[in-house]
Amino acid sequence: MKASRHSLAEAIAERTLKLDARDSGKLAQEIAAYLIAEHRTVELESILRDIMQYRSDRGVLEAEMVTAYDVEDLVLQDVKQLLRASYPDVKAVHVGKRLDRSVIGGLRIDMANQQLDMTVKAKLTTFKHLTAGENS
Repeated sequence: MKASRHSLAEAIAERTLKLDARDSGKLAQEIAAYLIAEHRTVELESILRDIMQYRSDRGVLEAEMVTAYDVEDLVLQDVKQLLRASYPDVKAVHVGKRLDRSVIGGLRIDMANQQLDMTVKAKLTTFKHLTAGENS
């Protein structure tokens, strides 16, 4: 019987909470091998969101900061501080960085089930929708 996405995410997340950083590569390989063998690679993003949510529920907040250009570590520290202030009950905050030129400028913070979008692209899209609505 095929394990549900949620039970799979829970099992993986539980292992990550007890994982030594040196073993993370091995776990990633095991997960990839399982998903390929079971033809479930299309579920990867959903499983990762479920893992992030499970870990967040247990005090480990994970976020990804998306920017068009590399930012100084000070900006990353500010984002971590903002998240700690917004989620005072968490034990740990981990923020990864990803470059995406399509955001044009600004930054976006992606979490398991939330997103704070302060990018130029988002502002331009909003402006486009507002102006298109006025002409209709």
